Amino acid sequence: MAQNLVMQTNFLQTVSIFTLAVILLGSCGGNKSDSGSGKHDTMKTESQTPADEMATYHFTYTIANLPPPLQVLDEFAKSKMTVNVDLLNPVENADKYQTTLKQAFNYGIYGVDLGYLVVNNRTLDVIKYYGASKKLAEELNMAETFNRFVERFEANSNNKDTLSRVIDEAYAATDEYLRSNERLETASHVLAGSWLEAQYLTVNMLRNAERNADNEILFQRVWEQRLYLDNITKLLADFKPSADADKIKSDFEAMLAIYKEPADDKQVNKEFLEKLAAALEKTRANVIK
Repeated sequence: MAQNLVMQTNFLQTVSIFTLAVILLGSCGGNKSDSGSGKHDTMKTESQTPADEMATYHFTYTIANLPPPLQVLDEFAKSKMTVNVDLLNPVENADKYQTTLKQAFNYGIYGVDLGYLVVNNRTLDVIKYYGASKKLAEELNMAETFNRFVERFEANSNNKDTLSRVIDEAYAATDEYLRSNERLETASHVLAGSWLEAQYLTVNMLRNAERNADNEILFQRVWEQRLYLDNITKLLADFKPSADADKIKSDFEAMLAIYKEPADDKQVNKEFLEKLAAALEKTRANVIK
């Protein structure tokens, strides 16, 4: 999958896809518990309850069928939409996430924010969001994996062939982890966070835009998300309940009902986007607060 994407993209998109690969791979390392509640220190010593076969199936199926969020962001950049960094999750918020659930969701969110900045050439902001992503990687006990791939990437930043191999290796390592099923819950929350942020950015920009040939693909992408969100919602329902997890799962289910309303992409109009934006805002607020 990564190889095909790299062949079709320019250098900036290559950076973006790499960012997602690091996000997904990062969720594979370490042995920290995936509980969504409780004190931070307690979670470090709790054992992970193995996910059942249904959770494994849902995760594997979802990751195999979900287009990388950063592919959508690249299409967004090509659609001549105005860049709005005010939509991103402030980097200062990284300090307040104390549960594994919040850290994983927001690691996914910051990764998409980082990709958004990369495809829009916001170098100074990229540095800040890289720092926030690294902080959460450390909190999730995956700094070693994060740094290993970033160092290789930086060392070969001018060699696209080598970058392609690094990305392919990152995806291969992710696939290997999916089979190992050691940290499925954390990986699922990272994935859900990535999806949420990509849609939050896309919908909030489209709601104020006139539909035209440049951004038509984004309206189509919004309509397609009902299929992917259905898979993610099923996946979130596979894990043990907690107060935070239940609230987020309920929000995802409410969003799914809205995403299913249009009969086709032509019905993704301003009225629908306003309704969808409100649902995305509510869900995201519960994740980033």
